[in-house]
Amino acid sequence: MRKQPVVVVLHSLYRRVLSLRLVAVVLLLLLSAVSYSQTSDTFPGGNANGYVARILNDSPEEVATALARVEKWYEEGKVPPGSNPIAIILHGPEVEIFFKDNYEEYKKIVDLAAKLSAFGVVDVRVCETQTGIMGRSRSSIHPFIGTVPFGPTEVKRLLDQQSYVYF
Repeated sequence: MRKQPVVVVLHSLYRRVLSLRLVAVVLLLLLSAVSYSQTSDTFPGGNANGYVARILNDSPEEVATALARVEKWYEEGKVPPGSNPIAIILHGPEVEIFFKDNYEEYKKIVDLAAKLSAFGVVDVRVCETQTGIMGRSRSSIHPFIGTVPFGPTEVKRLLDQQSYVYF
């Protein structure tokens, strides 16, 4: 009695499972890309009292991206009229964007923040603790920028006590 090799069957089954996994991964990537694009282009809804920008990488590019999103929403009329300004609380090395002597380097970001602040769309504040660590005083910051004693505490307060949500 001749026995059939089991290895061929298992190899075939393994290839089928592997190809199904690949299809599943591709589908998940496509769905997450669609989900991300939908959330990044629409103003967050809900019953929030306000919105706070989530700045994770402490980079000028991330601040510029957040401001550009807000500007796009504002121009498209997606920011609800009469809503609280979107809070942008900076408490990392990115606070250097708003030092007066760095204006030329960050001119586009500063000008956009100033415009959106003047329209009442954003409220940009920097951490006094971080500013002090960087050897700067309040007078070195552009006048339209507010300050908070400690940035992470202010973000937590907005989320927990003021019912703000991340956008």
